[in-house]
Amino acid sequence: MSALWRTCALRLLVAAGLVAAAAQSAAARPADTITYLLPAPKEAIVFAPFVLAQIQGKYRAANLDVHFVVVPGGFNVGKALARGEGDLGGASGDTPILLRAADAPVKGIALLGAHSFLTLVTRKDRVADDGTLSGKRIDVPSFKDTSYYALQEIEGGYPQGALPIQSEARSSADLIAALGEGKIDGFVGTVDWGVKAERAGAQLAYRELDDFYPAMAQAIIASDHAIDTKSKALKRFVRATLAQLGRIARDPEGSATLYERAVPDSGYSHAEVVRIFRLLGREVYGDTRRPGKFDRKVVVQAEAELLERGLIAQRRPAADYYTNRFAGG
Repeated sequence: MSALWRTCALRLLVAAGLVAAAAQSAAARPADTITYLLPAPKEAIVFAPFVLAQIQGKYRAANLDVHFVVVPGGFNVGKALARGEGDLGGASGDTPILLRAADAPVKGIALLGAHSFLTLVTRKDRVADDGTLSGKRIDVPSFKDTSYYALQEIEGGYPQGALPIQSEARSSADLIAALGEGKIDGFVGTVDWGVKAERAGAQLAYRELDDFYPAMAQAIIASDHAIDTKSKALKRFVRATLAQLGRIARDPEGSATLYERAVPDSGYSHAEVVRIFRLLGREVYGDTRRPGKFDRKVVVQAEAELLERGLIAQRRPAADYYTNRFAGG
């Protein structure tokens, strides 16, 4: 055996030993614990990316031990995060603007979609293909949130003297029933509400709310403290979640099968889960090639709307509200 051959063999053995040692070290490293505060129960189908990431072991593969806790309402989630009661949480993309105004140091670190979480859902037999809503009955879940603010923007776009949009605030169950039965012409809500309304035979059209108002998708939010102290773990969580969002958009059929195994009592048929995932992919997630990114222009526009409505008192640097460092390329 030549000296050169022995030297090469020795180097290979050393390299193999280093790789094995690194693998053992990674395996022995304790998982980072992440407490994620959900604004509603995890069984809500709009949280499917989290459910799928967890049941497929994507968080575990990212060396994360993830626990989900429900704190009703995105604003309450943000306040809890600011108090140190969790690492990450869910809210709408503009919630950090309101939280900063309330002295809660929280910002968005990823958006779960390129379009608004809320959608304009209308009956095809009542609203023309051009989307004209003048004189129509379009109800909303509240007169104090994005759903109504967007409706006001739509109404403001009509010529002076046109019939205004009629509206009433209803619960989600009432909105679904009223649209399915034809008592209203449409509503502003989530796509899964629309699919439930379709059970009554209604033919519905879906339109992204951000066509009219600077509304955003659900956001993953975190306190400044968590961003500073757990950045690597937060990045791994965001990447694993966004990967599942992309899978839902690309393969709604296969994702629906996985989701049904994870949530057998969802209350939806297989066909309905597939339809919801397709609608989420088209109307909410949008282009998943660069998922998770906030658009500075939209954030600034959202701040201006909240300022005009008296919901915040001053402007802040856009960087106070979000960061794109965790979403990746």
